Amino acid sequence: MKFWRVLAGVLAVGFVAAGVTPAWACACGGYLPDAESRARAYGENALVQYDAGTEKITLSMAINGTSKKAAWIMPVPAAAKVELGDDQLFYRLDMMTRPKVVTKKTYWPFRNLGIMAGRGDYAGAAPGAGSGVNVRQQMVLGPFQVARIDGSSGTAVTDWLRTNGYVVPATLAANLTPYLTEKWEIVAVKLAPKRDGESMSGATPPLRLTFASDRIVYPMRLSKGATTDQTVTVYVAAAHRVDATKLPDPDVKPELLFAGRVESETLTKPADFLTAYTVTYSDPSRITDDFTFAPAANDDEFQRVTYVTRNDGFWSTIGVLFGGLLLIGGGAALVGRILVHRARVARG
Repeated sequence: MKFWRVLAGVLAVGFVAAGVTPAWACACGGYLPDAESRARAYGENALVQYDAGTEKITLSMAINGTSKKAAWIMPVPAAAKVELGDDQLFYRLDMMTRPKVVTKKTYWPFRNLGIMAGRGDYAGAAPGAGSGVNVRQQMVLGPFQVARIDGSSGTAVTDWLRTNGYVVPATLAANLTPYLTEKWEIVAVKLAPKRDGESMSGATPPLRLTFASDRIVYPMRLSKGATTDQTVTVYVAAAHRVDATKLPDPDVKPELLFAGRVESETLTKPADFLTAYTVTYSDPSRITDDFTFAPAANDDEFQRVTYVTRNDGFWSTIGVLFGGLLLIGGGAALVGRILVHRARVARG
């Protein structure tokens, strides 16, 4: 049961009763809770690995609430291999890219006075069922039913989804159309519970999609249907540091979290340079494009820094003050001796 709770509300298009407003998930698809739940997707983590024309996207969504039924849709530019990912992947990525902690000392009674205090923020450091739809593959993968489809139009694909148990929001056909025009494949995934009554919540188990691509791309255009703030963190593993050359919303710039070569069984050479970005979209309706990444001008490394202030306590402070007084007293005595000596010389 715990596994299914952790599984929560993944994925993107699900089942929902009439009259329930869909809440689209960030980045690549939409999450629709079942009629009895109020679960909503509010963000996701994604690892994008790129090497020699092959791209892998591993994705996990973050869900508030619980849901007994859920589904997810993702467009990809070529035929995809779909697999379950590693449950610990994003924990390890978070540990790799966490800020460097720098400790600064302060001394009583100067604590809370701003004297010798460090900054509290981050700083930079170094077969088809339905007309117009082709079903390329259907399979059961762990707890999921997976279908790889393409279609002649957004309407044809949404009709197929509706016929096969997906609740389709009014905007989905229009949002799918640009991908279908570009001959992208649509991966549709939904929960296939083994027992009645099982539900999902929290972060979804990662799914990995592998496909051919002539560029590093992370699909985002379906997210324009979201109705709440959406946060996405994208880790890009490639041969070199990457810049975001196309943004989903040109007016919303992602924050750089990390850039550097890492040693990990997950990221193998040559795609072992990890660049991490995060961004929050407060108005997802303004999303018009996908993320596209390209090699940066250089492989400069970057790591955030967190400054932590440590107070050394009363006795350390007394020692510092006493040492200071000795220094001042010794200096004063030295000056006094010099003045006396000069006075004697003056008197001859």
